Amino acid sequence: VVPRAVPGGYAELAVADVEQAHPVPDGLGFEAAVTMVMTGATTMGLLGVARLRSDDVVLVTSAAGGVGRLVVQYAHSLGATVVGAAGGPAKVDAVRALGADIAVDYDRPGWEREVAERLGGGRRVTAVLDGVSGEKGAAAFELIADGGRYVVIGWSSQDAFEPDPKVLAERGITFTNALLHLLENPGDGPAHERRALEAAAKGELVPAVQTFPLERAAEAHAAIERRETTGKVVLVP
Repeated sequence: VVPRAVPGGYAELAVADVEQAHPVPDGLGFEAAVTMVMTGATTMGLLGVARLRSDDVVLVTSAAGGVGRLVVQYAHSLGATVVGAAGGPAKVDAVRALGADIAVDYDRPGWEREVAERLGGGRRVTAVLDGVSGEKGAAAFELIADGGRYVVIGWSSQDAFEPDPKVLAERGITFTNALLHLLENPGDGPAHERRALEAAAKGELVPAVQTFPLERAAEAHAAIERRETTGKVVLVP
């Protein structure tokens, strides 16, 4: 079985809620299962809030991250036009390989103008799923169409972006913090976890897993801090 994370990740023993302990589906490795019970379940909950459609133009920031890459895959499977923004050439290549129609490096100045130019024809983004917030979130907001949806799925910048409520009202844009929605509805967690495991077992969503031996935990933390990782990092005993 694989449980949802509990406090004390470095403890030798931990107590997990039986409702949050799930059998690992056949054909799914433990590393991928651990990732999907956490990141995948979060993704399922966020997608429920975002309500993506096949006719959407979807912009995903932090698109090479654990949640972002799953959102890109899901939006692509719907037939939506997918724009993925990530930091650095290697991560941009990874996002493109996931099926993004447009992949851009948001560490480069003016990346939002590049997105607008590549969409062409005056097309704008109808749904932003923002995992960064801060200045990059503000830049993403500039691309959104009237009547669009802006969904906060993270804030890796540690700097919150909050649009002017007057602008939201005038342009008919909905601004939703999906993470708060998940926190306010903890009872939905086990169902999201089961759906995530099933999706991974069927190959519908493929997580990126980077493993480190447990004795190299410090190295793993350093790699995360340097933003050198793609997807989720799993420590293997």
